[in-house]
Amino acid sequence: MSTPVTYFIGGIASDERIFKHQMVAVENAVYLPFPKHDKHDTMETYVKKFIPFIDTTKAFNLVGNSMGGIMVMELIKHVQPQKVVLISSVKSRNEMPFILTHMKYTNAHKLLPGKGFIGFIQFGSLFKNEILKVPGMRRLAVSMAKSNDPDFLYWCVNAIIKWNGKEDYRKDIIHIHGTKDEMFPYRNIKNAIPVQGGTHSMLLIHHKEVNQLLAESLKENQ
Repeated sequence: MSTPVTYFIGGIASDERIFKHQMVAVENAVYLPFPKHDKHDTMETYVKKFIPFIDTTKAFNLVGNSMGGIMVMELIKHVQPQKVVLISSVKSRNEMPFILTHMKYTNAHKLLPGKGFIGFIQFGSLFKNEILKVPGMRRLAVSMAKSNDPDFLYWCVNAIIKWNGKEDYRKDIIHIHGTKDEMFPYRNIKNAIPVQGGTHSMLLIHHKEVNQLLAESLKENQ
């Protein structure tokens, strides 16, 4: 029996390098680049653009990190993966921090227009104190952030803030989450597998622990 393909979707201001440790540890791993967005897209309409790049005729898994996890939660309304794994993400709007849910009504995120706004997103999503302390990580974080189109980054933030996701359409979500995640605090997350001391950058910093949990989660008999 062939091993299912495991498709990976990354987070905001990242690219395939965010999964550089996981892609080599998981058999039949495929990174899904972000499709081109339309300014009128919502999270719900945008995720359908991934479907042509997923071979749904064979068994497959979906893994989403951060915003990629939100996209996976929308994708599973349209495709039926064997396993669904979220890493450093949220399963529903109820798991988001208050500041993000409140922005839907205040539009406070729009107070930093243009380059100031994009700089805030790039810095806030990847350039954490932890990642800056690791040799080579600062250069990687800057490079990944710059690889993203500023218009797409702006769209991403709006789509996340306006997302009304619920988790009631699939109950077997596997959720791996750091206990020190500063973007999506662990206290808000339900039924997660904890990575002790893991932050929002744990794919890169705590990759050994994450890889072990990911491998266990993707086992056929789990």
